[in-house]
Amino acid sequence: MLALLLLAVSGVPAAADDDPPPHFRRTTPRASLEEDAGGFTLGVPSGRAWGIQSELRALPPEGAIAVRLSVSDDDVREAFARIAYYASATGRPRQIAVADSEAVAAGEGRVLFVPLDPPPGAVAYRVRVLARLRPGAERSRDDAIHARVTLIDRAATRFGSLFSRLHPDGP
Repeated sequence: MLALLLLAVSGVPAAADDDPPPHFRRTTPRASLEEDAGGFTLGVPSGRAWGIQSELRALPPEGAIAVRLSVSDDDVREAFARIAYYASATGRPRQIAVADSEAVAAGEGRVLFVPLDPPPGAVAYRVRVLARLRPGAERSRDDAIHARVTLIDRAATRFGSLFSRLHPDGP
């Protein structure tokens, strides 16, 4: 119930266990990245899906990732969140599985929820916020995508779909 109250007041679900926010880096040096008051503004080049990714983090016992994501550049075909799972929490392990959120198109803004449902053997994860451009576009604007990523209590995800449609920052 507390998670629902905090969700209604703040527009973002309650954070789980006061986990510090993840640190992010660009997935390519050709992308732009600016941190702004707990969120990120980014631009991406053409090609495959580019964006930002968090450091490798140990999996919590349960939880979900909430991503407030908006796209303001018509050259962006879609932006989405991805959780990549790993069998090791150290070094440079290979990912063993991924889970993607639904996509957000240009002119849209939503709160997306991606449950942390690791496959057997996974002990760590990374959060990525990625985007793909429309055919023929070479680069998005540097402020094309705005994102805020939060680890939340999994129970709060039950309210996300309806809430993201009602919230003023939503679509």
